[in-house]
Amino acid sequence: MASPESNEAVAASPLTGDSALATGTASSPDTDALAGAGARIIETIQTVLTALILAFVFRAFMIEAFIIPTGSMAPALLGMHGVLRCPECGASSDFGPVGTAQANDPLFRPPQLAFCPNCRRYSPLPPETPPRAGDRILVHKWPYLLGGWFGPRRWDVIVFRDPADPQTNFIKRLIALPGETVEIIDGDVYIDGRIARKTAAAQSALWAPVFSQDLLPADAPPRWLAPDGATDVAGWSGLDTRVLRYRAAGTTGRTLTFDSGLGGAYFRDVAAYNSEFIDRYKGGAPRAFVSDVRLLTEFIAVGGDGSLEVCIDHHERRFVATFARSGDVRLELTGVEGESATWQGRVRPFIDGQARPIEFGHVDRRAYVRVDGWPVVQTDESGYACDVRLLRRQRRHRPIELSLTGAGLSFDLRRLRIERDVHYTYEESDTRRAFAGSPFMLGPDAYFVMGDNSSNSHDSREWTRFGSRLEGRYERGEYQIGTVPADQIVGRAFLVYLPGLLPMDERGRWGIPDLGRVRFIR
Repeated sequence: MASPESNEAVAASPLTGDSALATGTASSPDTDALAGAGARIIETIQTVLTALILAFVFRAFMIEAFIIPTGSMAPALLGMHGVLRCPECGASSDFGPVGTAQANDPLFRPPQLAFCPNCRRYSPLPPETPPRAGDRILVHKWPYLLGGWFGPRRWDVIVFRDPADPQTNFIKRLIALPGETVEIIDGDVYIDGRIARKTAAAQSALWAPVFSQDLLPADAPPRWLAPDGATDVAGWSGLDTRVLRYRAAGTTGRTLTFDSGLGGAYFRDVAAYNSEFIDRYKGGAPRAFVSDVRLLTEFIAVGGDGSLEVCIDHHERRFVATFARSGDVRLELTGVEGESATWQGRVRPFIDGQARPIEFGHVDRRAYVRVDGWPVVQTDESGYACDVRLLRRQRRHRPIELSLTGAGLSFDLRRLRIERDVHYTYEESDTRRAFAGSPFMLGPDAYFVMGDNSSNSHDSREWTRFGSRLEGRYERGEYQIGTVPADQIVGRAFLVYLPGLLPMDERGRWGIPDLGRVRFIR
């Protein structure tokens, strides 16, 4: 019979205890050491395998990393690109490669000329211009797997499998949902015959620079002029500096208008990223005029008692925002057909010497005013109706006009800049669906997507091919060409965790990541 001590040993270490009882001898220290080492190796292997399995499950169902391959989502998300620091005005902008270079393609070729969106000039690039890799992003998978409230929403940025090649992933913005009718009119999205306004988060990512008073070329004439084109405007000064100044002399209003350049170049749908297609913009096939813009500035009262007026003139309709010294804010609409409407708001009075951010814009068939970062007043359907039938027939042949008017109040305008909204385009040779007058109805399992870089995006508007994976569905009438089925959506892009990196230099050193561009995707 074994002693009590032997029973305790067996209980504490079943394998070694049983072995000792069977042989009638105790294990040696070397044997114990080998057994312990073997156990640690097995434990390490188990830990590694568990980590790999968890990583696989995490990647398959939770979050996955991707690299943006092309510029179809520029400027919010960039594929392989270069950076131009304009030698004329100092503005920084991104440009894409010539051809179809993707991700980390070593054959990146910059265009011969790069376009500056601020001064509208073209700068030659040295052939050794270093390319940057596409943005690296993270994609949520699990919310879409849950569906319902967590499912795909309009304006989400999604990653999905290319309908023509399921081995390739695309990234676009989700525009229309199953069962809806989508139509692109004057650069805007209409769903079931009504304007589809962007969410505040999506809109903030879709503004593109047009002009900044802080970035003036040294040899360029002023862009703000008298209505007759003169640079000498009573009361106004600093037209060729960073600060526009108005000094009132009486109550008579004095107006400046923005010079949009030859052929309205500043308000055409031209993207700096698309420098490869520079001839389209300079030659005989100009881009469409954009209709949605905003003006932002710091408004500083310096004396008097009057107002600043900012005007956005669409020709068929004119919108005027008035900022009075007292804090009263008025938004007026007048139309060529005799329509008129007024909306009122109020903010804190404008005190001398105090810089107050103001913003006046028109986007998605709505004019609005913000002061100190907060919404103050905006148009509504009762005063600014949207007639889709009329819009389908309209063609924008002239650029919009912007103007500033001072009356009675002296003030300074600092950090003045103009931006424009994304303009979803129609290309006569390529667009096959959802253009003005040809609404596209989606089936019960179909999603419609477009790239933010609308004029350089291959998306639902023009797809004609699909892969073998969808052939059976198409034959059964379950797949609609030009759409993305729900089960082909990988997930929602939510974070740029590593913006475009510079390549390794000749000494094998990587550039410092631009962590300032790490951001959530909206």
